[in-house]
Amino acid sequence: MPARAAISNLLRSCLLLLCLLAPSAWMIATIPPLWRDYDAYVQVTHNPLLSTFWGHGPAYCYIAKVPLFAGEQWERWRGRAPAVPSPESSGPRLTDSGIRLLIVGQHLALCGAAFYFIVAVTRLFWVRLALALAWASNALFYTFAHCVGSETLSLIFIILLVGKALRLIRSGDEAAWRDWYVFAIALCVCILSRHLNLILIAFLPATFLLSWMLHCARGFFTLNDKQRLELRQLRARDLRQAVIATAIGIACFAMTTFAVHGLARKSRFHPHSRIGFTFLWRLHFLQELPPDARAALLHKVAARTHSPEVRKLLTLLEQMLAERADLMTTGPFMQRAIELFNGPLHWEELDRALNQMAFAFLLPPTAELLHAARTDFVAVLRMPSTEISSSLFATTAYYFDNKEQMPGCAELVTFRGNASAEKIWQLQFQHRYFRLWQGLSYNRALVAWFVALSVFVLTARRKKQNPRTIFAFGIALTAVGITFVAATCLLDEFSPRFGLPMWQLLLLSLYLFVGRTAGLLFTPSNSEPQSL
Repeated sequence: MPARAAISNLLRSCLLLLCLLAPSAWMIATIPPLWRDYDAYVQVTHNPLLSTFWGHGPAYCYIAKVPLFAGEQWERWRGRAPAVPSPESSGPRLTDSGIRLLIVGQHLALCGAAFYFIVAVTRLFWVRLALALAWASNALFYTFAHCVGSETLSLIFIILLVGKALRLIRSGDEAAWRDWYVFAIALCVCILSRHLNLILIAFLPATFLLSWMLHCARGFFTLNDKQRLELRQLRARDLRQAVIATAIGIACFAMTTFAVHGLARKSRFHPHSRIGFTFLWRLHFLQELPPDARAALLHKVAARTHSPEVRKLLTLLEQMLAERADLMTTGPFMQRAIELFNGPLHWEELDRALNQMAFAFLLPPTAELLHAARTDFVAVLRMPSTEISSSLFATTAYYFDNKEQMPGCAELVTFRGNASAEKIWQLQFQHRYFRLWQGLSYNRALVAWFVALSVFVLTARRKKQNPRTIFAFGIALTAVGITFVAATCLLDEFSPRFGLPMWQLLLLSLYLFVGRTAGLLFTPSNSEPQSL
């Protein structure tokens, strides 16, 4: 019997993995590798030390080098000389074999992360199978797995992070420090893959604090001493776990900051924030303001700072807007700003001034900036996940108008031969898989999430189970996802890919509620469902 049970569990696991791998296998066989425009090129070809200095997370810059190096050696062994890299390139050269290994590795990692999460959500096999099929039907995650760029690594490790956090919540007081260490490692990789992932530090402490508040509220309605004692123990556990999660989050922040600064110091530059450079794209909203309103806003911002360098930048910005210069690209502005700071050798002084200018707009946010951010945020809420997937075809087509920026890509299968921007863009319309979720906007998905949440709470109460911690965990995931987009809309101009973490965390929360509700409905109250 044990051998038969083991074989049954193995077959069930294989079936789940096949469901999760099917879209990956089809995409690898059908769609050429996609690219996150010039950013991805910098991440995989330039020296990671310099990529880190220019604002890219170092994790992907280093990890991607492994399959690229293996692919280059394979091409050399077969007698195929890799393409000559650009002068600033460092490390392995781009080859079809290296990119293919990278893409296959990303798909396998996504499948493993999804499997880990789904297994953590429920113990019922048929529910796991249903969740796997729902997961596979959405092209969003698979399209990013098929794309070169650091967002893919972030996506994969966020799934692992949520899966590990769910296991920590389930274990309660029995959570081993080894589990916390694994959680901390996943959190560090998330932060090192994308700087904005610092927001993830908050979701587990927020979960335990919200659970503590719910248990406190429940205390007002307890009827006997036994219930009061149980709630007191739950509140103590929640506070203890919140403190541990907060301490680990702070430690991860300190470690990743030290790592980034340590890497950047190995270059000829000094590490520093470049949030002001990113904020230049957010300033495109100034072009839409009437001249009088724009001038008044810039004068108001100038009055917030005592820095003469920042006032010089604001004056330059006002001059270029008066000249109707194209600010949709930052190049012209940066060229003239560099001249104000006595040439390119003074990058650090310019970056500090740009940071101060950004904070002058942001602390507190001006009414005009808030209006622009709110407009973008509403647009993201109305956007289906298919629009995010579609943006990756546009960023891949970026190469054909900017070949001089990405010379190492010329001989890759995605771009050589008769490939063109139009053919890359049309790939998504040739396959219905990329449009399966086209009719589901984030607003509608949020309604479905709320329904799933309500059904879960009602089912748990009917089964006399305590739903508060899972309830808090699901809400924290969704709230953190929305916070991601709100922060991005304040700091940068709208781009569909910025909606990825919001969609990702909402779907993880939705699958969690669906899986737990099914487990409550189809599992006897006095027994545990069978695991794989």
